[in-house]
Amino acid sequence: MKKQFIDLYAIDRAAIIAILTLSLITILLILGGWFCWGDRCLIETGPKVREFSWQDRIVNAEDTAFVLKFNRPMSRESVENNLKITITERPEAEDPLPGKISWAGRRMAYTLDFPAPYGNNYRVELQRATEKFQGSDHPGKTLQPFTAEFKTPDRVFAYIGLEGKERGRLILYNFTQQEKISLTPPHLVITEFEPYPDGKSILFGAADRQVTKDGFLEQQLYRVTTGLYGGDKEIAGQIDLVLDNKEYQILKFDLSADGSMLVVQRVKREEPKDAGLWVIRDDNAPLALNNPPGGVFLIAPDNQTIASAQGEGIALLSTQPDAEPLGFFAQFGMVLAFTPDGTSAVMVDFNRNNPDLLYTRSLYLVNNQGREEKIFDTKGSILNCQFDAVGDRLYCLLTNLIEDVNYVEQPYIATIDLDSKKVIPLTTLPQYQDTHLSLSPDTVGLLFDQTIVDPQLTEENILRTNSGETIATGTIWLLIPPTSLDEMDTAPQLEELPFIGFNPKWLP
Repeated sequence: MKKQFIDLYAIDRAAIIAILTLSLITILLILGGWFCWGDRCLIETGPKVREFSWQDRIVNAEDTAFVLKFNRPMSRESVENNLKITITERPEAEDPLPGKISWAGRRMAYTLDFPAPYGNNYRVELQRATEKFQGSDHPGKTLQPFTAEFKTPDRVFAYIGLEGKERGRLILYNFTQQEKISLTPPHLVITEFEPYPDGKSILFGAADRQVTKDGFLEQQLYRVTTGLYGGDKEIAGQIDLVLDNKEYQILKFDLSADGSMLVVQRVKREEPKDAGLWVIRDDNAPLALNNPPGGVFLIAPDNQTIASAQGEGIALLSTQPDAEPLGFFAQFGMVLAFTPDGTSAVMVDFNRNNPDLLYTRSLYLVNNQGREEKIFDTKGSILNCQFDAVGDRLYCLLTNLIEDVNYVEQPYIATIDLDSKKVIPLTTLPQYQDTHLSLSPDTVGLLFDQTIVDPQLTEENILRTNSGETIATGTIWLLIPPTSLDEMDTAPQLEELPFIGFNPKWLP
C-alpha cells in the first residue's frame, strides 16, 4: 500500500507540472515575444520590430543613421519597399529624409543623405513586410504593424542685441516656438560667444558696462543656461563665471567641438611679454601651453591639435602643455575651418612667394596627411568659410576686386562644391563690416549680419568691429540656399529678419 501511495503522489505531481507548463506555453503564445535574449525568443507568434534606435529621441545633426532590429529574418525587399518616413505636421511632404539602406543579419540601418531638418516631428511606419527564412522561396508571416516617432531640436539662434534695452546683451530666438528672451543682464556687454554642443548653455566673453568702456581688453568669460533641450525654461539665464581677468587679460577664446575643452589666449597685465594660449578642461584650472605668441587659432575636432597663425604660417600645436609643435605650414596665412570629422581643413595661401600669383589668394583643402588640394584662386579676399554637416560643400564670405579707379572689393556669399571645385555666388552684399556667417546644423539656413558703424558714437564704444570702429546698429539676414547643384540656377531665398543685432549663431 505504501508503494502504491507513493506512485499516485508522483503521478499527481507530474500532472500538476504538466498543467503548469501547458498554461505557461499558452500565455506565451498569447502574449508572444516574451523571454527574449539577444536575437532569440523562447516563443514568438510572428515577426515584429524589436528595437528602433531613435524611439522618442531628439535627433540632431550628429545623428546620421537609425537602426531597426527585427526578431525574425526578414524579406529585405519587403521591408525596404514598405518603410515610410513622414513629417508629422506635413505628411504630404515627399521623401523628407532621403537615405541609404544597409543590412547586417536582422538589423537594418538607414543612413541619411543629409541631417534631418530641425524643428520637425517625424514618424516611421512599417507595414506589410514579411519574414523570410534562409532557403525558403515563399513569404512567411506578415510583420506586426510598427509605428514610432522622433523629433529634431527646435530651430534656435543667438545674437548680440543693438537696440534699446537689448544693446550689448545676448538674445536667444526660437524660430520653432516664436519666442525671444534676453539671456544676460543689462550691465554685461557681450563681446563674443560660442554655444556648447548640447545647446543647453552658451560660453561668452563680456565686460561690465558699469566699470569700463573697453570691453575687448576687460572681458571675462561666463557660461549662461538657455533652458533648451531638456533644460528648464525657468532657469534660462543662469550665469556662472568661467574665467576672470584679474591677473591676465583675455584676448581670444575657442570652445572645442565636444564642449569639454576651452582654449584662451591671454596676456599678463604686469608683464605683456607673458602671452600665449591656456587650456581649460572640464572646468579645471587653466594650464599654460607655453607656446610662442600667435594670432587667430582654432581647436581641431580631435581635441589634440590647435591650428594657430604664427609669423607667416600656420602652426599645429598640441593641447598638452610644454609639447613640441606638431607641424608647420609655411605657405598658408589663415586656417578657416575644419571638416566635421577633423580630417581636413581649409586654409588660405596669400601667394607671397609665387610670382605667377602675386596679388591673388588661393583657397586649399589640406588633409591630416599633409596633402594639399587647391580649390580656387581669386584677386579678392577670402574672409570666412564653413563646412556643411556632410563636409563636401563650403559656404564662404568672399570679395570680388572691382578694378576701377578705387579698386573696390565687393563682398558676396558663395557655396563651393568640393568635388567639382565650382564656386556658385548666392548673394551680393552692399558692404563688408566684419560680416559674420553661421550655417545651421542641418544646412537648411545661413545667417549673416550687416552692421553700420558710427565714429561719432562714444557712449557705447565697447561694441566695436575687429578694426576698432564703433557699431551703431545692424541687421540680421536669413538665406535659404539651394539644396543641390541642380537647383543652383534658381535664386536663393533671402529674408531680412526683424531683429536689430549682430553676430548671429545657430545653436547645435
